[in-house]
Amino acid sequence: MTLANRLHRRLEEIPDRMQLSDITTAPDPHKLYERLRDEWGPVAPMDLEPGVPAWLVLGYDEASSVMRNELLFSRNSRNWRYVQERSLPADSGVFAALAPRENAYFLDGMQQRRLRAPLDDALGSVDEKRLARTVAVTCEAIIDRLMPRGEADLVRDYAVAVPVMVMTELFGMSLSDGNKMHELTEALYAGKEKARAAAREQESLLAVLVATHRAEPGEDLTTALVNHPNHANDVEVMASIGVMFSLGHDAEIAWIASTLHMILTDPAFAARVRRGRLDLDDALDEVSRRHPPAPHVLPRFARQDCELGGRRIALGDALVPAVAAANADRAIRTDDPWEELGSRFHLTWGAGAHSCPAHRIGPLIGRIAVDTLLRRILDMELTVAYDSIKMSVSPWSRYPRSLPVRFTSPLAGGSQP
Repeated sequence: MTLANRLHRRLEEIPDRMQLSDITTAPDPHKLYERLRDEWGPVAPMDLEPGVPAWLVLGYDEASSVMRNELLFSRNSRNWRYVQERSLPADSGVFAALAPRENAYFLDGMQQRRLRAPLDDALGSVDEKRLARTVAVTCEAIIDRLMPRGEADLVRDYAVAVPVMVMTELFGMSLSDGNKMHELTEALYAGKEKARAAAREQESLLAVLVATHRAEPGEDLTTALVNHPNHANDVEVMASIGVMFSLGHDAEIAWIASTLHMILTDPAFAARVRRGRLDLDDALDEVSRRHPPAPHVLPRFARQDCELGGRRIALGDALVPAVAAANADRAIRTDDPWEELGSRFHLTWGAGAHSCPAHRIGPLIGRIAVDTLLRRILDMELTVAYDSIKMSVSPWSRYPRSLPVRFTSPLAGGSQP
């Protein structure tokens, strides 16, 4: 087969496609990205789940183009061939994550702009000083509970606990509802058979939340979204809360957990952070570039036949921007990692109309969470071999499932920012 014919094969015609989840759970995903890049170039075939193919967009320029050009690459899965033809298996887990939804993350054009405005306005109204106090108090309280034990799982006990408790406060939820949203979000994006049931249960929870806040408004994001004039009905309000909570929750957990993972397993990085040679904001940015919370963002769908990175893209094909691979693209990297500090060229925060709306408060939560832990507990060490740490099972996020540590000389209390 000639190179030209190989480059222009349709997705379904390519055998032995790699599974997306195999990449996110691999010990070193970048080795797999490089293998795909060497074989296929900046756009490679893979499977979202067995028998459901998509293109994995590895190149920085190509990923940026897919994320920015909504006229050619739609975010609405109604443009996906597998949705139009109803050809997904009845038990498809990936469909639960990609099914059409009426929210800003799953639409394009004027509909997307109308529903994006409530998210931007609600997050823009958040008082940063009040939020900082909430995050600090939450972190201190969690650490106080961990102190007597002298050991903890920094993922379950901290990287998950902090964002869930903070977002519970931000949305005016009960803690039980916040924990339930966490469980349902994990099930939804894990892409397993329970994902559809999780989507239905989340919808029921959000319906009660919206009705409660419509009857009894508060000073929280839910009330702000309920009252926003761009929402035509409560279903749209529920969708806005769901996408904001789910994506924000997953990203914050992954960012905090990945930062702590690097500190515990990368002595050079830990020394730069501990000794003040690397500002904490720059440290968090470095982590987000090297290990983005969402290594793969949910797909775009080709609106017409086109070419991308020398690859033939057919109408209705799914394309998954591989943010982690794009951030590491040799075309944009320098030989000196210090030159990259503070440069915001990477795609971790997205690009175009669907860029992350929480670019202001997301780093604030992460910085306070990491800073408080490092200030309160000085001598953390892993209780397992660093190479035995397993990663989360979702194809859409990557962070350690657990970080079991022990500590023996925590400081007794600490000042809040």
